[in-house]
Amino acid sequence: MDRTPRAGSATWRRDAARTLLRHHLQNGLAVSAALAAVAFGADLWRGTDAAVLASVGAMCVSIVDLPATLASKARIMGGALAGTSAVALLGGLASATPIAMAAVVAATSVALALATAFGRTAVTLAISGVLSLVIGLALPTATAAVAVQRTELILGGGGAYALIALAIAVVTLDRERRMALNEALIAFSAYLRARAALFDASRDPDAALAAVIERHAAMIDALQNARQIVFGGRRSPRWVGAMIALIDAYEAALAGDSDWEGLRTPPQEPALRVLESATRALADDVDGIALALVAPLAAMPVIDRRAALAHGAAPDGGAAALPGASGAKLSRLIERIARLAAVVAAGDAAPPVPDGVDVAAFLDRRPAALATLRAQASTSSPVARYALRLTLAMLLGYAVTLALPHGVHGGWVLLTIALIMRGSYAVTRQRRNDRLIGTLAGCAVMALLLPIMPDRAVVAGVIVAVGVSHAYASVNYRITSFAASAGALMFLHFLEPGARFIAQRVLDTVIGAGISGAFAFVLPNWEWRDVPRLVDALLAADLRYARLALEWAPPEQPYRIARKRALDAFSALVATTRRLSSEPKRHAGDFAALHRLLAANYLFASDLASVRSLLRAARGALDAPEAQRSLRETGARVIETLTHGDAAADGAPSVSLRRRGWADLAGTRPAVYLRRRLLHIEFSARRLVAEATRARVPGRRRASG
Repeated sequence: MDRTPRAGSATWRRDAARTLLRHHLQNGLAVSAALAAVAFGADLWRGTDAAVLASVGAMCVSIVDLPATLASKARIMGGALAGTSAVALLGGLASATPIAMAAVVAATSVALALATAFGRTAVTLAISGVLSLVIGLALPTATAAVAVQRTELILGGGGAYALIALAIAVVTLDRERRMALNEALIAFSAYLRARAALFDASRDPDAALAAVIERHAAMIDALQNARQIVFGGRRSPRWVGAMIALIDAYEAALAGDSDWEGLRTPPQEPALRVLESATRALADDVDGIALALVAPLAAMPVIDRRAALAHGAAPDGGAAALPGASGAKLSRLIERIARLAAVVAAGDAAPPVPDGVDVAAFLDRRPAALATLRAQASTSSPVARYALRLTLAMLLGYAVTLALPHGVHGGWVLLTIALIMRGSYAVTRQRRNDRLIGTLAGCAVMALLLPIMPDRAVVAGVIVAVGVSHAYASVNYRITSFAASAGALMFLHFLEPGARFIAQRVLDTVIGAGISGAFAFVLPNWEWRDVPRLVDALLAADLRYARLALEWAPPEQPYRIARKRALDAFSALVATTRRLSSEPKRHAGDFAALHRLLAANYLFASDLASVRSLLRAARGALDAPEAQRSLRETGARVIETLTHGDAAADGAPSVSLRRRGWADLAGTRPAVYLRRRLLHIEFSARRLVAEATRARVPGRRRASG
């Protein structure tokens, strides 16, 4: 009788651990701890006024305190420290002269816009400078000496924060790698759960495949984030091995979807039931591996092939319910996940990196600064257009603060504009909505709590709010806006108890959001203009991937690089398609064409992964000369199709080809299955090119109009 409560309690603890042991929450906690150390240390050293300015410097530098290798973190923090100090000094010196201050606002706006050409890290660096500019507006100085003195305190606080944060990073280096892998495993588990729905005959197949594509794109991003931390800096063989095992398990899962269409047309209920239940069971196992990675007391799950196949098995047994090829793929996926669990649990006995693989080549590289900036020197450049758009909006925001010196808080208006406006209309719109909702909620909560909060609770609240805002900046911007508004109001209440800041905060946010929304239509960069370029990039990446995947024994490093680049191109098109839904004058036909293209590309990648999986597992059972000839001939035809896409896409792909491709799905002989798979790859390439042509045309038609 007491087993159920204990089981329920264990489940609750496990679910709570999965929710709380996340990388972004750990990062937010570290930020709060470092900020608290700076604030309390400065208060003990030089009093409250110094602590306030030191905390400002710490908050500016904390914006760039994101998960990264130790060397990268030190480099970006050094840049943030120099940049924020310089902007704070310029802002302080220029605050009494509107023209000079307008020049600082314009320069900071241009820098923020240009930073988008260099990636997320550069954007956070630029935002730290914007926050420093806001401080300059909020703390006007009467003399240059006062400006220098304040900058020294901001510099000191930022420097102290950087040292503490780097010390935390050194101590938690192994933990950072674990957390990065944990996030990738969670994304892999979500992908497996979405895949399980593919095998549910009661689900709409198009909707199920669309969900898989979304989860697949999210997993690709999570894998790359983990690569940056695990493969960068001084590598740990254990976690490098775990990362490679995870990527190999992912490829085994991807290969399993190559049979999806054949199993559902017509529905083969016993096989679908086994695959659905087994895939869900494996998703639970991956969740267990992720939890064991970050929770010291969690047990590593035992990956049992028989137990996984037994879920939902046909009366005559799970294995018998599956066609030979599908059963073999599921077995390989189970084996890969079992190997992943073994590597994670292996400690220092992790397997070596495969021969010929240089993991450093899989890291994102910083673009060359001069070449990147030179590429933006054109009015047709999206970054240049965004720079002009953002600068005009920021200058208008500054003009509003000059026109209404007692009605608005100039720093908040500019900060709202800078944080909302992005190069994409869709992202600007979403951030505007999240900022408004989060700010209004934060103001409402603080209106109730501030009158009854003691000073110590206010100080603690500010520190917690900064950590929460930081933790959710890239996860849920609405929560970030809520925490940032609450923290700002508590901070101001601490400085001036009884002052009425809440109504002003709401007004400033509404003004900033309104300006951002209006200027989003000034020289806009519509996402649909990028569709033809992204489609071409996708086909080019697919061609390189197919060329190597259809070799008998491709070099490991080029194959893995080509696969990664093809998946990255796929993820970029998924992200653009998602944002297109927010743009005005959108057409349903365009979305349908893009979704069909993404589905065709996903299934093409699955076909290629299936061939590689078969060749690795059954190479000895194949006639090598015959298999190589088939691969060579199919590869030549696929490359021809992908290279001369428009000509190859005339007319719809033959339905009979698909039917013939699935005719012997239940066959177990590797040679037979290889021939059928290669036949279907040719069909998949033709379908991919046909859908790419259809997806590319609407954008061209609108651009020409």
